[in-house]
Amino acid sequence: MSSTREQLIEAVRVIPDIDAITQEFDYLVPADWNISGESKFLEVGTIVRMRFRNRLVRGWVTEINPVHKPNLDLIPLKKISGIGPSAEVLNLAKWAANNWHGPVSKFLRTASPKSMIRARHNEKSDSKKQSEVSESTTDLSSGFLAIGREISPLGDRWPIIQETIKYGNSLILVPSVKQAELLVGRLKRMGVKSGLHGQDWLLGAQGGTIVGTRSAAFATIKELAAILIIDEHDDAYRNESAPTWNARDVALQRAKLKNIPIIFTSPILTPEVRKEIHTTHTDGKKSDSGWGNISVLNPNELIDIRQGLWPSAVIDKMKNSERSVVILNRKGRSKLLVCASCGEIVICSECNSNMSQPNEDHLTCSRNHQRPIVCSFCLSTKLKNLRIGIGRAKEELEALLQENVQEIHSSASHVNLHNARYLLGTNAALHRVDWANLIFFADYDQELYGGGYRSEEIALSNLIRAVRITNTRSRDNGQVIIQTRSQKNEFLGVIRAGKFSSWGELNEQRRKLLSLPPYGSYAEISGPGAEKYVDLIAVTEGIEVLGPLNESWLIKSNSHSHLLQTLSEVNRPKERIRIAINS
Repeated sequence: MSSTREQLIEAVRVIPDIDAITQEFDYLVPADWNISGESKFLEVGTIVRMRFRNRLVRGWVTEINPVHKPNLDLIPLKKISGIGPSAEVLNLAKWAANNWHGPVSKFLRTASPKSMIRARHNEKSDSKKQSEVSESTTDLSSGFLAIGREISPLGDRWPIIQETIKYGNSLILVPSVKQAELLVGRLKRMGVKSGLHGQDWLLGAQGGTIVGTRSAAFATIKELAAILIIDEHDDAYRNESAPTWNARDVALQRAKLKNIPIIFTSPILTPEVRKEIHTTHTDGKKSDSGWGNISVLNPNELIDIRQGLWPSAVIDKMKNSERSVVILNRKGRSKLLVCASCGEIVICSECNSNMSQPNEDHLTCSRNHQRPIVCSFCLSTKLKNLRIGIGRAKEELEALLQENVQEIHSSASHVNLHNARYLLGTNAALHRVDWANLIFFADYDQELYGGGYRSEEIALSNLIRAVRITNTRSRDNGQVIIQTRSQKNEFLGVIRAGKFSSWGELNEQRRKLLSLPPYGSYAEISGPGAEKYVDLIAVTEGIEVLGPLNESWLIKSNSHSHLLQTLSEVNRPKERIRIAINS
């Protein structure tokens, strides 16, 4: 028995599972645990239960026999619940909590198994070869290396997956659970020891390849050798609630800390990845040709403008299709101003997001930029508001098609796709429909100018999903139709020209010019205590405060570390606040 095994565990340091608590506390290990052998399950990351302020809570062990203990009588632990995240993942969770200014307990919850498992990280498992492909003579370089692979939406990503698992135990992130399930099944058929994150949590802890969605970025994997992120551009990797972390950034930091290679794939790599990667593999011709059949429709050019959102040519195509999907992202509140003279979308000349008119004096955007009520293209002062929700759209479509139209949105629980010929919904429909002959974005401007510096990136992500849905291998190729009034938008120019590979560089240049992430950083502060919190922020050189707009403020800085330092120096008020970093 090693000296480590024989060492008595007298105390442990624990992070309580309470979001409002940021401190770590020392607890006594009952003496009988060392005698009975119960203490052998105590290691960094172990989930325990203890008394905290007159109630029982769970927590995570962060240190065994801490060197500097308080000169107090420690409260004993109540119970060992089971195995938790590894020491590596625990440190990653601490980094994420600092990087997105959130409680570390939220990240540790994500990293922990859904049910309690009685096991240890240092237990030996029945090692199984990854696969025969792992035994190839390929020269695999060791150390951190960020690689970008630009592959068209219809390109084959399987060779890259095979290349990744050659390294050994791997972490593979995909945007959806369905994709993860299909990939795990394929890996198992070829003999790779692999599992689905969450469902096969222990498999990763004992050594194997884990496939999962956003939360899998914190998967515990023994002897992790490589990370692969498929479709790194996808918005599914971003956590919408605070802390607004992104699995792509977590995985990148993890690769740096572990000193292992990480591979990103996407039809168009994001600026965040382009800034970090060492090498990029792309084929301009192939990446531009694998986008299926995309058409851009300008309603301003229609002969009969009274057709509104439903051009007769599109209605005819829908009638001739086996299944068609109409995307109208107008669930809930939405505003979109259009110039009554030239027909262009009214956008902010500083941040390129759409503008609204809160009063009779000026226009404003989500970044609180203001200007007089005038079109930036033709200088006309006559503007009109375009707005129609999916409820009204359903009625209009049913009248035109003379058939039932099924509505799909995020809150729709039961959707029968088998007998549905016409589907109408928000972007949620793109996550629930597996195939269609035709997808019609009735108002793509709603996607492009939805607010935020990533609006075009999200619009691109939805377009990529649509291309894949209309080009399933078992059916004839379909068509994606984009209806937009914008004729001077750079992104739409890329789509019309079919030069998709050029968008990554254009987007990167714009981010640099406007000091947007990753070349700058910002935090959105909202909630009942937001005003008190913002008043305490020290506005020093490099820090800019914008707002309020809709009871929220923006704190901007060219340096992410400077922004985090500024936020950390402010005590949170008693009232609830939400801090969203680079969301």
